[in-house]
Amino acid sequence: MPIIKWAGGKTKLMPFISHHYPHDHSCRWVEPFIGGGAVFLNMFAQNALLADSNPDLINLYRTIQRQKTNFINQVQNLADKTFVEKDYYEMRDRFNKTCISGQSLQRAALFYSLNRLGYNGMCRYNSERIYSVPWGKHTELKLDLNKIDYLSFRLSGIELITAGFEETLAATGEGDQIYCDPPYDKTSKTSFVSYDGKPFSQSDHVLLANMLVDAHRKGAAVAISNSLTSFTLGLYE
Repeated sequence: MPIIKWAGGKTKLMPFISHHYPHDHSCRWVEPFIGGGAVFLNMFAQNALLADSNPDLINLYRTIQRQKTNFINQVQNLADKTFVEKDYYEMRDRFNKTCISGQSLQRAALFYSLNRLGYNGMCRYNSERIYSVPWGKHTELKLDLNKIDYLSFRLSGIELITAGFEETLAATGEGDQIYCDPPYDKTSKTSFVSYDGKPFSQSDHVLLANMLVDAHRKGAAVAISNSLTSFTLGLYE
C-alpha cells in the first residue's frame, strides 16, 4: 500500500505489530519515524500523530493530504516520457534547487519521482543535505492513482509534523499507541543508518529507549523494531 519505495519497510512484520496493539479507536496512533507509512496504513487508526525528521517525507504526505489533484497533475506531467540516465540527473538537479518553503508542491512531486526512479528505494543526502541517490535504471515513472487516493483518504484529519523523535515522544502519554522504526543499529561497517542527512548514532538509540520507557510509564503502549545486536540486546533487556 505505500506509495513510495522505502528501505526497511515493515509490511511483512504487520501480523506481529498489529497483534501487539489492541484495536481501540479512542487511542492515538503515534509514529516518530513514519518512513514509507506501511505500518500506519495497516493499523487503520483514525487519530494519529505521524512524524519524521526528514522534511521532504512529511512535505510529500502533507501535499497528498491537502493537494492531491495538483500533486497527481504535477507527477503526470513529469511522467510523460521514457527516462534515460541524463533525464534522472537533470530531475535530481531541479529537486536540489527547490526549497519546501514556497515550492512545496513542486518539491513533493520531484521527491516522489526521484524515489520511484532512483536506486533501490534509497533516500540519501550528503552532509550539505543535497539529495544524492543514483539512478536506478528505471525508464518509466509509474503513478498508482488508487494508492494515492487511498493515502489521501487515510491522511484526512491526521496530524503530520517534521520533528525528531525527541519532540514527538515528548508530546505522548496515557492512551497513546507508539510504534518506532528508527534507523537500525549497525550490523556491519557499511550499514546505512541515515535517512535525512544525519547518522543515527548509538547515543540516539539510548535516548530513544529512555524516552520510550518514560512514555510507557505515562501509560502509553510502546513497541520498537531494531536489528539484533549485542548493543540492542543490552539496551532493551
